[in-house]
Amino acid sequence: LLNLLLFLAGFLATAAWIGSMVPERQKMQWFHHVQAEVDVVFLGSSHVYRQFDPHLFDSLRGAASGDLRSVNMGALGMGLNEESFLLRQLLTDPAPHLKWIVMEALPYDLELQNENDFGLRRLEWHDTTLTLPLLLAIWKSDLAKEEKHSLLERHFEHWWRRTLNLARGVGAVAHQFEEPFSMANRPNLGANQDGYMFLDMATATPQSRGMRGKFKQDPSRLLQAARDLPQLGPAVAPSANLRSLVVTMEQQAAAHGIVIVWWLHPNLERHVGWRQMKSDGDIRFLITHDDPKRFPQFYQPRWRFDLYHLNRKGSELLTKLFTQEFETITAAAERE
Repeated sequence: LLNLLLFLAGFLATAAWIGSMVPERQKMQWFHHVQAEVDVVFLGSSHVYRQFDPHLFDSLRGAASGDLRSVNMGALGMGLNEESFLLRQLLTDPAPHLKWIVMEALPYDLELQNENDFGLRRLEWHDTTLTLPLLLAIWKSDLAKEEKHSLLERHFEHWWRRTLNLARGVGAVAHQFEEPFSMANRPNLGANQDGYMFLDMATATPQSRGMRGKFKQDPSRLLQAARDLPQLGPAVAPSANLRSLVVTMEQQAAAHGIVIVWWLHPNLERHVGWRQMKSDGDIRFLITHDDPKRFPQFYQPRWRFDLYHLNRKGSELLTKLFTQEFETITAAAERE
């Protein structure tokens, strides 16, 4: 028994040490080096990473000649839970001038994509705060029994791997011998070193190039998808899980004097619940670009790189339109 207790004590102490030594994701490391200059952060999936140009955004809002600027911390495949985790990281020791966080309005997803399973990013957000509600939501869902058990098992495994810092010892040791962080040769920070990476054939991943090829073969799929998109009618109520997480995120940001601006991507499916949360006062600000009637240009082939992402020109147009609405709501907020 004594040997067992000593083993557990040593194992847990080692796991805790590894957790404290493993380096942060590159963009968070980078943010800590530039945070004194930042007042706006963009968070979200590839729809943010590939489509919001901070350099253009800042020049349009007159910040280019000032001391403060925006940065794009989007990443491929980011979901709402990961956004929530990164929000808490940003709020742990808030940047001195950070005032606005633009967040992609995403669904509360119970599932996990197969790509990068048990990768650092996916393990990272599976802390107890996020994993426990997720496990309860899966348990209470109406999914088939086999699918429910599979999801419970996968999320739980991510949680305990993260909690015990399994398979991260090598990274922790290597981190002790790394050179100091440098922004040189950081390709995912983009040409302007602001975190934005536009989509073209030179910057696309092999998967994106494949999606581009399929899109060029049949661009009519975009027009059909836009026609098939459910029309905007009465606002649809959010799920209890979505509302709970979003309200928590709003409260966490507000406690630090930071305002969240939610944004709906010009998508080919409806992320329901967001307009109702805006109407109910659960969220303060919502900018929407998911209506083909209001924004037909985003649903035309000339502005798209593939079926799901805008090309460089489309991203510039999106950034310009977003900036106009952002300026309107931030001016109103300043008057309140």
